[in-house]
Amino acid sequence: MLKNKFKSLLGLSGFEVDSRKMGSSVVYMSLPVVYTIFMIIDYRTFTQFSNFARFDVLVVPFTILLCILCLWLNSIDYITLSRLLFLCLWPFLLHIIPIWVLNTPIDYYVVFPMGIIFHAILIQVMMSRKQEPMMFWVLLGLNFLSLLISPQVLNYFVAPGEVPNPLIFDTYYLLDIILYWLLFNLVMYYGLLAIEHYIKQVNGARVKIEQQKEELTQLNQNLELMVSERTKTLESQNKRLINYAFYNAHMLRAPFCRIQGLVQLIELTSSDRDDKEMQQRLSESVVEMEDVINKMRQIVNTEPGELDDFSENM
Repeated sequence: MLKNKFKSLLGLSGFEVDSRKMGSSVVYMSLPVVYTIFMIIDYRTFTQFSNFARFDVLVVPFTILLCILCLWLNSIDYITLSRLLFLCLWPFLLHIIPIWVLNTPIDYYVVFPMGIIFHAILIQVMMSRKQEPMMFWVLLGLNFLSLLISPQVLNYFVAPGEVPNPLIFDTYYLLDIILYWLLFNLVMYYGLLAIEHYIKQVNGARVKIEQQKEELTQLNQNLELMVSERTKTLESQNKRLINYAFYNAHMLRAPFCRIQGLVQLIELTSSDRDDKEMQQRLSESVVEMEDVINKMRQIVNTEPGELDDFSENM
């Protein structure tokens, strides 16, 4: 319960969880590959035992371990914690510490601004400007501020007695890195907007398809119900016809034939006693015939659901 509460405070919800988790996981898996290749290329530096005490050499494996740690945090859904940890430590491990320890090596006059620009791109990929606007803009603002003071940082850590590279004092040096910061970040910003818009359309289409699928399922169920009801109606009507045909062919014909025979006997008989007996039998046959006709009428008028009960009573 405490874990879920912590995740609700530091995490995201819905689609943002999946997209930011996926984006940060891609970063955590890609960077160790790049750093491993870098260590292989510069294997002499990383295989010398004497270099193990140099912190600027250890930052690369430390960064790989940081990526593995953040990837594990993602796997247990501590997504925001992993991203904040990575975005705060990564610039110090790969930029500030090497500049401090090595007294602003010459390659960092280019690497440092490029790293800041790449860090800004990582912020846009890993953070949500909609769900986490405060963290997003604070991190991006601090990143841009670090870009503005990057010449002063490089100059500050130059070894005593050495002359700083005059490049950092050139006005166009700062203007160029600001230009490229804006260029890459705007391209990334509008690229992410386009991707989010496309994903929104895809999700909308998926929801619409699911709704149509539910509607088709409901229609199929209704159709099956209609077919079932229609089948029951036809079966009931068929039972009516069978019962009606049975009464018409057998039950009704018996009293009819007796009445017909008695009428013929009456015409042939002259005795009053025989006449009374045949009239009595004729009356009984008429009553029986009337009863059969009433039953046939009930068969015709019986409701479908009552037909089985009526057949059993018959």
